[in-house]
Parts: sequence; C-alpha cells; structure tokens
Amino acid sequence: MVHPYTSPMSSPGTRSLAASVLLADDDAQLAVFLSKSLETEGYSVHTALDEGSVLEELKRQSYQLIILDLNFGQTDGLILLEKLRTAGVETPVMVLSARNQVSDRIQSLNLGADDYVTKPFSFQELSARANALLRRKTDPALSILRVADLELDPATRKAHRGKREIKLSPKEFDLLYMLLRRSGNTVSRTELLRECWGHELETDSNLVDVYVNYLRKKVDFPEDEKLIYTVRGEGYRLGRSISSTKGGDEDQAEPVRSLASHSFPPATIGEGQNNSTAQVPLRAMVHSVAHDLAQPLTSLRCFLEVLAMNNNLTASQASDLALIEQQADRAIALTKGISAMVREAEVSTEPWIPLDRLVNDVSNDFNVLVNAGMLSVERKWEASLEVSSSPVLRQLVLLLFSKLAGRNTRPLLLLVAAGVKDGHAQIHFSWKATDSSADPLFGARTIFSRDFESLVSMASSVSGEFSIVADHPEVVLTVPAQIAPGSKAGLVH
Repeated sequence: MVHPYTSPMSSPGTRSLAASVLLADDDAQLAVFLSKSLETEGYSVHTALDEGSVLEELKRQSYQLIILDLNFGQTDGLILLEKLRTAGVETPVMVLSARNQVSDRIQSLNLGADDYVTKPFSFQELSARANALLRRKTDPALSILRVADLELDPATRKAHRGKREIKLSPKEFDLLYMLLRRSGNTVSRTELLRECWGHELETDSNLVDVYVNYLRKKVDFPEDEKLIYTVRGEGYRLGRSISSTKGGDEDQAEPVRSLASHSFPPATIGEGQNNSTAQVPLRAMVHSVAHDLAQPLTSLRCFLEVLAMNNNLTASQASDLALIEQQADRAIALTKGISAMVREAEVSTEPWIPLDRLVNDVSNDFNVLVNAGMLSVERKWEASLEVSSSPVLRQLVLLLFSKLAGRNTRPLLLLVAAGVKDGHAQIHFSWKATDSSADPLFGARTIFSRDFESLVSMASSVSGEFSIVADHPEVVLTVPAQIAPGSKAGLVH
C-alpha cells in the first residue's frame, strides 16, 4: 500500500513528511488500535487519554491534526474544544462522537471543529477525512516540529534551540526529524538506521550511536535541559517519555485508573423514595452503560475492517469477515437503540410533529445499519401528515426499529407507509429481505410476540393501537394524526 505521506520509492533524504496527529480518546484500547491503524496509513500519531495530556502534548510539540472524542473521560470534549480555540490553537480538529443529533454536530462546528464523524465509523472514511482536512489546512506553522524549546522546520530544513540556530548535516537532519516525529517514544537503533540510512542494522554497526552523539553535542549544551535520552538496550528517545509522570524522566507504567476517578450521578433509588424521581438518573446510567458498550464494539468494527483490507485473504475468509462485520453493526445499532430509548427527549411545545421528522429522528440512530447496507428505509405518506408529539410514540417507533435490527440477520428493506382518516393515521411497517440468502426472514409474530402486550400498552397510552398482520412481515401502528392546516398536497418518498 502506498501511504498518503510516504513514498516507498523515495530515498530517506527526500522522503515526504508524515503528518503529525494527536488522538485524544480516553478509551486506551481504541486509541492504541486507531493510532496503529493510522500509522499504517502514513501518519505519525500520539495518543492522549485525558485533558491534561492533551494540553501537555500541545505545549510539547506542534500537531497538524487533532482527533478529539467528545466523550472524553471526566472532560466534556466540547468544553475542551472551546478552551483550545479560545487559547488560539488553530490546529484543525476532527471530532469523534457517538452523538448523532444534528444539534450536536452544529454545536461542535460552531465551537471550532473542522469535521464531525459519528461512531461507529468506517476506518477508511476516517483516514480519508483526515487526509482531506490536512490537504485543506496548509498553514506552514503547523508543520514545524517542536519539543520544549527545540524546533525543526522540515520545509526549510532549519533547526533552532531557543534563539540558537543549529547547523545540521543531511544525516543529522534525518535523524533529528525521526526523533522529533516520534518524540516521547523510544525509537530503536534498527528503525533509525532503516529510516535514515535506508538499510538494516548490521550486528557490529555503531553508525547510529556515532551520529546520535554528534547530534547530542549540537542540541544539548551543558546549560540546556537534556532532550536526547539513551534507553538502555532499546534505542533513543527525544523529550520526556509520554508514559512518564511529571516527577522525572524515567519511563514508568501508566497509572491504573480506578472507579474513583469517574463521577457518577447520585443514587436516588432506595427505600422510601419515589420511583418517578429515580427515573432521570437511572435513564442517564443506562444511556452511559450503552455508550460504554458501543466503545468496544466500535473497536471491534474498526479491527474487522482493517483486517478485511488484507489482500491475502481467501474468498472464504473474506466472506466470514464480512459476516462478522454485519453482526458487529447489528450489535452497535442495538446498543444505540437502547441508548436512544432512555435518552432525554425534548418535550415539544406543539401537540403535533411531522411524521417525516419522527421517522428521520429514529432512523438516524440506526445509521450504522444503513451505511453498512443492512437496512434501507422507504417512505410513503402525505408530506403534511402530522402525528402526536408524545415521547412515548417516539419510543414505540424506536422499539420497532430495534427489534427488527436485533432479530433479522439479513439485509432488509423497511417500507413505512401511512394514511390519515377520521383523525388517526394507520402507519404500516413492512419489511423484506434484499439478498438471496436462504436464511429465514422472520415475520411479525416471531419478532414481536414476546413484547406484544407492552407494545399494545404503549400505543394505548397515546390513544392508539398496535397490531400484528397474521404471519406476515408487517405491523400496523394506529395513532392520532392530522393533515397540517394550509399545507399543499405532496408525497414523502
């Protein structure tokens, strides 16, 4: 594979420069996986697991792109984004978020985000979006590599330590560039020799050690803070280790984060308490757990996608991977469905909302299946058709989508058709498979019989009805509705 920033045909001295990326995500495993995957695409990636690490990294060196997860530990990513922009940080920021509401995207963009990617995402799309951002943002200042008061401008090939200019030979420049690009990490002698000289290390070669010694004499004057470190038995590192504590320069293991480091809503369910007052924190906890479940599923989804990019897979292996990807997508969609059902919904001040808005709001939570080709939705009703704005109706439609996603293992076309009569709309949900698989397509009775009484009760609470159409793949939801006054005729498709 030809990386976007590195040409395998170029010599070490003329190689294109890798873009430096700061990945801010408190999910350590996902961060490590994404950083490794992005590095295979030619990016130079550093990870930060909390706000302090992000701010420290931005002081330590410059980056050309920040990838920021909005659900960032104890920090709200939007607050951190606003703080960075207020402080004058102009580095482009790509936001990652499980929040897929339009209002979330608008708020992020208004606070200074340059792009917004919803989880779960395609790794190839993430890489392409990062590449597009880097093409648009061409500020030369963002290309300068910096650690402490040491700066290297790859464009002019000039280096400075404070106000002192450092004269470098071509090989010293390549060596310093490599150490700066991997600052905070140990770079092995084998890597340095391969990247800077273009060949593998000979067992008795001390070429790297000789040139590091030349470089150290030019960078680390006696009165300067030490920047170039020898890591015994491994290689060399420039700058303080990114895994060390602030107390010293020795490498230390990352501290274990305990439950005490997280904030939880106060418990309100207890003896003598009103259950209705417990619903808000309980719903928030369910939403939080559902989001946490989506994190490892997103990691799994990305891992499978990268694995599927291996050209050496047999046809059978590729088919099995595609099937596992589909199951991961279903699991993620169900997790999002759980989260959506307990999410605090805006209480409408109007008694009616357009049916099209309701279906859009619900289907947005299942975009992962739509993007994967596992679900497509067709609509057919009068564009002016409005239904009850009750949050219960929204939850009812969410439950229908979730049960379909959870029980059917085949790609589906869901047709939603509705008509209004005598102040009520009959909304028909029917589905059919879009593939040629021999796997059974479940009918409505198989999917909804276990929850039938609950669905009937929910529909009744909004003065409606829920019914199953025999053994067909179809259910009917009857709810209060109207045609918006003064509207023009027209169909939604």
